[in-house]
This record gives sequence, structure tokens and C-alpha cells, in this order.
Amino acid sequence: MSTGKRLAKRSIIGTRVCAPGEDGKYYSGVIQAVKTPANFAENNNCINLTPNTRYTVRFDSRQGNLGRTTCEFFEGNLIGPGFQSVLGLELVKGQKVFVTYNGREVSGEVCKHHSETDEVIIKIQPSGIED
Repeated sequence: MSTGKRLAKRSIIGTRVCAPGEDGKYYSGVIQAVKTPANFAENNNCINLTPNTRYTVRFDSRQGNLGRTTCEFFEGNLIGPGFQSVLGLELVKGQKVFVTYNGREVSGEVCKHHSETDEVIIKIQPSGIED
């Protein structure tokens, strides 16, 4: 049974990424669509990606009400495979993070990020209590 729509072998659609919310915090989501500019003169690669390519991200619903379910972003705004890494970003107070503590992954909340020393102070949630 075929739907007539086939994703390319290396399609970025469905990739899990983090994107900034209006409050400056990063939220997880999935790339839902890729939009390239109509001007092909600036497209000089075989997959037609340019600096002006926009990615539609569908935010995960379990993060509460962000005021929107989808939004478009440029490549430089996304964190994830094929995009930028978390290195070099400044996390904001209240940002939810996951860290390894005593050999287990636990969630926490950023209290302060000292970007000059790249140290992040977080408050770890008590065991068994997740947001």
C-alpha cells in the first residue's frame, strides 16, 4: 500500500531538534517540513539547501503550552544532528536540561550559566519526580 509520498533516503524530515521558544528557552520538537527559496540561482548544491532554507518544527506537546505548535526556523537557530550543537550557547534561567548524575540521566533546571567559564549551575529534580 503506497501513499504516493516517499521521503528521500537522507531526508531530514522527522529529525529531532531543539528550537528556541519566545521566552529564550530551547524546546524539543521534530522537523516537519523544509522550505527552500524559489530563487535557484543561489542554490549551488545538489540538495538545494541554502542559508535561506527554513525548517518547520513541530514542538512536542508534553512541554506545556508554548503558544504555538509549529514554527519556522533557519538552520542557525536549531540544535541537533546536522545542525549546531549545544556548545557555545548560553542557557537561560529556568531552561530544562538533562544530565548524568550518579550514573543516571536526571532532569534539572538551569539556575545560572557562567558563559565565560562555561559552567552551568542546575537544580536537580528529586528522584522519581519529573515534569
